[in-house]
Formats: sequence, structure tokens, C-alpha cells
Amino acid sequence: MLDRLTWFVALLIGLMLFALLHRRGYDDPYITYRYALNLATGHGFVYNPGTATLSTTAPLFGLILVPVVLVGWPLPLVANLIGCLSHAAGALALWRLSRLWRDEMTGAAAALLYLLFPLPLMTLGSETLPAMALTLWAFVSAAQGRQWLTGALLGALVWLRPDGVLTGPLALLLLMIDHGNWRDWRRWPWVAALMWASIVAAGLGLAWLVYGAPLPVTLYAKQQQALIPGFYDFVDRLQVTLNGYAHQPFYQIVFALAGVGLVATLRSPRWLFLIGWAALYGVAYTVLHVAGYFWYVAPLVIGLAPAFGVGVRVLVDLLRRGGGKWLALAGAVLVLGGTTWWLSGSVYRIGQQIDQRLAVYRAAGEWLAANTAPTASVATLEIGIIGYYAQRHLIDFAGLLQPDVAAQLGSGGFPAAAQYAIDRYQPQYLVLQEHALSLLAGRTDLLERCPVVTEISDLRFPAPLTIHHCRW
Repeated sequence: MLDRLTWFVALLIGLMLFALLHRRGYDDPYITYRYALNLATGHGFVYNPGTATLSTTAPLFGLILVPVVLVGWPLPLVANLIGCLSHAAGALALWRLSRLWRDEMTGAAAALLYLLFPLPLMTLGSETLPAMALTLWAFVSAAQGRQWLTGALLGALVWLRPDGVLTGPLALLLLMIDHGNWRDWRRWPWVAALMWASIVAAGLGLAWLVYGAPLPVTLYAKQQQALIPGFYDFVDRLQVTLNGYAHQPFYQIVFALAGVGLVATLRSPRWLFLIGWAALYGVAYTVLHVAGYFWYVAPLVIGLAPAFGVGVRVLVDLLRRGGGKWLALAGAVLVLGGTTWWLSGSVYRIGQQIDQRLAVYRAAGEWLAANTAPTASVATLEIGIIGYYAQRHLIDFAGLLQPDVAAQLGSGGFPAAAQYAIDRYQPQYLVLQEHALSLLAGRTDLLERCPVVTEISDLRFPAPLTIHHCRW
């Protein structure tokens, strides 16, 4: 009965988040949306029909969205709904872990911070929130000793997001420690490990068969972007993000409690599995040296939340020892209530901050869909929203679709990659924002070949977004 009630509460919370955040979105997830759309419309699981390139890092998320396209529902809106429900389920997983480990105070505080911390919610629409939730539920399954389910969740997680492979060793270790005898190799979680390895191997083989490579080409592109002088890598983005929060007194308290909790986990080490996952994640992305986009930093909240929760529990225990249960209760109410009040305001503000590119790029994509031939090729810097609504052959200045374009990024940045892509592929249309990426200045040949055919108001810059028709 209690399990049903907690799932019902999680459902209500997810729907409340959706009501506040349903208008959110950003460019990158639309790449995966287009994979789903193309598969549903018979063009295969590709971005550009006829070109087998794996340019999404979330193939399973794309497959999940295919039925949404088939029934005619608005795909970006449903993706946001999935994200909100997943996020609530992730918070529930933290609570479930605390029940299994008999540490409910830690679980309540951790679930609250996880649910309302702003950074993960900014990734709404992508696979990030479902992947975070699945990571936590893999740990729940491992804590329950369910080998088959743990292996299946770990396998699915890798194809929901490739960095999910980091969860496997830690979840298997948790299984081995909690429900086996690590001294006896015959009692190790071989079933879960075999299930996990089989699913991952099958996916790798399928990707190799279809795309000629097991990994998305976007990994190389993001590594090349990180080499651009002045462009953030993962460590830079993490530092900027932490500095942004650390200047606010509320987050100073959160980080202080998390620091206390980190030390205290040495006496309650099970939470170290989640904190260790976050540490392993950070090391992996540092070693990979990819570009520092905000959605790469968001999953670290999986480690921050339990550290904060343990810190709150330590504080409440100190208050109990010093002033009795009523002082401890008052302290818990003050900390959890204050956290809810402060972060709820942040969630509301996130819901009001709508990326202007959603409207601008959609208008550009819809113009291309209505005014160009179905076989037309289009080159631009951000391909997600424009490509999804245009449904034309896209050439990407950021190298996410064409690896040879990505190879130009490290030495010359986006301008060099864009000039190479235009000269190499000779697109029929260009979609440009000269104030963001100046390509036409100094290229009189392009000005003559590619006159402007329409302009789209873009309040982010002094000049409009322009669409050019090129004749080669």
C-alpha cells in the first residue's frame, strides 16, 4: 500500500513539474527527435535519410519516442512529460534507497534537493533526466538483490546514454557486497553482469552493422570543439557552474552540508556508491576532454543530493543530542522547509525562462519546409530545431553530422569549419546569424552566390536570422 502511495505522489509531482516547465526546450534534443521522426516515417534511424551516421548519443530515447510520432502527439511536449515523470521517479529512487538502508532522513533531504535543484531541470526534453532516474533505479535494484532486473537496467542505461556504462561496475559491486560474498567468486553477481554485458554487446554489434562504428560521431565532434581556443571544456563548465551557485548564500549552505555529509559517509558507506558514481563520471568526462555543455554537468547532482542528505541527517542528530527530539524536529523542518521554499522559486523561474531559439529556429525550419524542394541541402550551425522542422538534408558547421567538418574545429574553430563545409558540400541554402558566426564578411563570392531570400526576426541579436539561396 505504501509503495503504491509513493508512486502516486511521484506521479503527481511529475505532473506538477510538467505544468510549470512544459514550454522549456533547447536545440540539442531535437537531433534525437529527428531520428525518431525519420524512423517512424520510414526513412530509417538516421538523421539525413540515405546517410547512416549515428549522431545521437541517446538511441534508446529516440526509439522510445517513435510511438509518439506514430500516434501524432507533439513529440517535444511528450519528451518534456517523460522528463518530468522520470525526474520525479529519480527522487523516489533516492527515497527507496533510504528505506532499504534505514536512513530515511538522508533519503528525504536527498530526494528533495535532487527534485528541485535547478541544473538538471534545465536539461528537460533530452535523455538526461530519464538516464539519471534509470541510474538511480539500477542502484535500487542492486540494493534489493535483483540480479536479472539490475542487469537489464544497466544494459538499457548504456543505450539511453553511453556514459551509463559507468554505473555497471558500481551497481555490480553493490550487489556483491550486499547480497553475496565477495570472498567467494562463485557468489558474485554473474547473472547481472552477463545480462548487462549481453545487452551492451548486442547494441554495439548492431551499431557497428548499421553505422559502421559502435560509438556516436558526436563524441569526436565534442572533443574537437573542446580544442577551440576560448571554448569551455567540461572542467571549465563545472567551475563556472559551481562559482555561479557558490555566490548565493543558500547554495553555500547546501554545499557546506554536502561537505559534512561527504565526510560522514565514511561511517555509512552505502551512500558512497552514488557519490562515487558522480566522482567517476566527473573523471571520465575530464579524461574524454569534451566541450563543456551544461547538460554534461547536470548528472553530478546524483552525487550532490545524497551528500547533502547525509549532512542534513548529521545536523539533525547533533540537534537531537544537544536539545532533544523537539529541537531536532524543528531543525529538520527548518532545513527541509527552507530548501523547498527556495528551490521551488527557482523551479518557477526556470519555467518562465524560455529559450528564444525555440521560436526563431522553428520559424526558419518551417520556412524551409514550405519553400524548398524536399531534396534541398541546408547548412547551419545549430541543426536541432531547424533540422527537425525543415526535414531537409542538413550540413552541420559544428561537425555533429559530418566528421570531416568536425576535424576542422580544433585548429580554426567554428568559422573555419563552416567555411570548409560550405566549400566542400556546396549547400543550396544557408541559415546564418552573422552576429553569432560571421561567415559572409570578406567572402564577396558567397555574397554573390548566396543572396538572402528571407529574414526571420531574432531578438537575441541586432540583426535578423537570414536564409540564403546559393547557386553553385
